Amino acid sequence: MDIKSRIDYLRKEIKRHNDLYYDKNNPEIADSDYDALVKELEKLEDDNPLFADANSPVKKVSGGVSSTFAAVKHSVPMLSLDNTYSQEEVAQWRARLLKTVSALQFIAEPKIDGLSVALTYINGVLATAATRGDGETGEDITQNVKTIKDIPQKFAIKNPPSFFELRGEVYMSNKDFQDINKNIEAAEGDKFSNPRNAAAGSLRQKDPRITAERKLRFFVHSFGKIEGLSSELLLQKTAGKSKFPFKSHSDFLQYCLQCGFLLQNDIAVLNSYDEIAQYIETMTVKRETLPYEIDGLVIKVNSQELQSQLGYTNKSPRWAIAYKFAAKQAATTLNKIRVQVGRTGIITPSAVLEPVRLAGVTISHATLHNFEEIERLDINEGDLVLIERAGDVIPKIVKVSKKNSIGCFKPPQKCPSCNCEIIKENDDEVAYRCVNPECPAQFKRHLLHFVGRNAMDIEGFGQAVIDQLLKRNKLKALSDIYALKYDDLIDLELFKDKKAANLLNAINESKKQPLTRLLFALGIRHIGEKVSEIIAKRFETIENIFNASIDDFTKINEVGEILAVSLKEFFERPEVKRTIDSLKNAGVNTKQPKEQKAGAQFENKIFVLTGELSKYSRDEASAIIKSLGGKTSSSVSKKTDYVLAGANPGSKLNKAKESGVKILDEAEFEKLINEQ
Repeated sequence: MDIKSRIDYLRKEIKRHNDLYYDKNNPEIADSDYDALVKELEKLEDDNPLFADANSPVKKVSGGVSSTFAAVKHSVPMLSLDNTYSQEEVAQWRARLLKTVSALQFIAEPKIDGLSVALTYINGVLATAATRGDGETGEDITQNVKTIKDIPQKFAIKNPPSFFELRGEVYMSNKDFQDINKNIEAAEGDKFSNPRNAAAGSLRQKDPRITAERKLRFFVHSFGKIEGLSSELLLQKTAGKSKFPFKSHSDFLQYCLQCGFLLQNDIAVLNSYDEIAQYIETMTVKRETLPYEIDGLVIKVNSQELQSQLGYTNKSPRWAIAYKFAAKQAATTLNKIRVQVGRTGIITPSAVLEPVRLAGVTISHATLHNFEEIERLDINEGDLVLIERAGDVIPKIVKVSKKNSIGCFKPPQKCPSCNCEIIKENDDEVAYRCVNPECPAQFKRHLLHFVGRNAMDIEGFGQAVIDQLLKRNKLKALSDIYALKYDDLIDLELFKDKKAANLLNAINESKKQPLTRLLFALGIRHIGEKVSEIIAKRFETIENIFNASIDDFTKINEVGEILAVSLKEFFERPEVKRTIDSLKNAGVNTKQPKEQKAGAQFENKIFVLTGELSKYSRDEASAIIKSLGGKTSSSVSKKTDYVLAGANPGSKLNKAKESGVKILDEAEFEKLINEQ
């Protein structure tokens, strides 16, 4: 998948998960998995400004506004927080802040796993309550919020401000969550998956009477806006002559306490990183004893004046960060170990589990990696196992909690797809492999690899097309791709004239791909894109590769003994010779075009690119560097010779300055290019 396609995929996937989480209260993945998608997209967009989009989900606050409720405009944007999962990243965040301000005091509190709500009071009386929505506009849930006993209908102070908007979290206690699910189960309804979903679903009911029955709770946590201050107010005494309504976030919380709101017991003012680290350690243990769910901690700069000075990004304050806890573990029964056949014949085991809730989602499958891992765990079907989900899309089995079986699961002796022999080629080899090159399971995956973007790049030839053609016996060998006719495609699901014509054109165009693409498409064991390119340029034709010896292969620096043997064994197989001959007869190119010699100004020089270039894309600049003998790297190190910096450079520029690496602007880069 190229960069643009990956960016498009991530944008769609993040929007889909936003809808599942905020609108449907039915998330599919854990917060850590979602945050990993966001961080990947942020990096790709930063590194590839050509594909920038102001509507990207990472540039906006997550969430939306349902048509079920009236829209409410927030007095000031209701932003989300940047997330981190390590204390090291918290330390880095603090260090960045100290580059702007000289001294900092922080305030930290548990991060309630609930629903963010903005409350607006007019002359001390609750006027409006709204969800966060998209950060600018939320949903009017005033009538439902008025049923929550923790939220005062009227302030408990005299002379309240004329306008006061504050923010907090609506949540459900663990006990009330369990009671609700018991009642739902008794009525044979669909239970809530976790307290957060229960709170969100209860708060967005059309009938406030249902919300009132759900025993929702509320903690205030953030300041919004305040107007019409009275000289008798505590906030003026604390703020003095400051233009900020509260001297600190601590003062704001204390004022809310006087107004009648509840605060968490575990809020702490912290003056050093050691105190922050200790607070994280303490709350990581204490979270299990709290009567409600927390999924992390929120750490903020305490001073309102410094908050203003530090400012905001598009969707987050720079002066606050959310430290998220690692995923919890869960125990469940291993019902079945399923084995599958990969593209290269490797037999891979996976676990089918008794479904269990973990990190907000239902888990029914887990990875087992290989049969050596099964032996290490001493695991078998029927065992009670401990699973963990900490950032991986697929959970893993940590250990056997209770042994209910005898012995451990053994590798199959026959391929589950073709019933042919399975072997382990040598004692050092971890994987078991089906040796039948015509194994149906391998062939299907081989087809998907062969037509892929980084291989023969046949656009429109996806899994759905392959499944249908296999079912109709139209594909029995790779060369059958090039024998497909219009009549073979037009009857496929969702195919019409234009789509059939486009696919046939893409198939025909793929015949022109250079040898480097064909080598990679063949799926040779241990041979990736880079080695395929090196071999193609070294031998130039497929015939030369067939005639090469192991010694010929090992003369290439990047090809060691294992790769050389793998290459020789592959091209000695008679079915490979038949495949290549049939592809050649179909018109597929088997030669590598010769590259025109260019200058060598950058011979053995390593470049790092950062920022936005005005005349070149990142790919174009990298291609120029490589054509002149240089190399590119993604990070600055002692080996870096040049950093090419465009507009809005990132942290790589600072590291280059610290390391004394030569920094080039675009004009200097072009001057070097044109040197003879």
